Amino acid sequence: MDLAGFIATMRERKELSFRDLEKRAGDLDHAYIWRLEKGDRAAPSEEVVARLSHALELDDREGDVFKLLAKSVTVEDSLYHLMVSRMDIPWEDFEDVATMSFRGERPNTEEAWLKRIQLIQQM
Repeated sequence: MDLAGFIATMRERKELSFRDLEKRAGDLDHAYIWRLEKGDRAAPSEEVVARLSHALELDDREGDVFKLLAKSVTVEDSLYHLMVSRMDIPWEDFEDVATMSFRGERPNTEEAWLKRIQLIQQM
């Protein structure tokens, strides 16, 4: 999941047009939102992230994911699924594994990501 995909997913979940989202985000230009969603723009400001988070009615965990993706971090789909479904795992652990450098093969299954998280928790 990348920033563009996340914005598209959340906007579509709420069944909002770009103009609807513009209004809900305090007149944040719909063309700018479109560029973010299409991947033509990256790294929105904290203010833009906050306005879009509010407009999209993101819960706390979704807001954390959005902030992470806004830092130009791409999250593998299985890790994204864990991030939004496993509230029992502290956000900081997810953030650590999402930004970690890997020697060799990067995890690509939920089970492999959970093993990495367990390693971090043991440190």
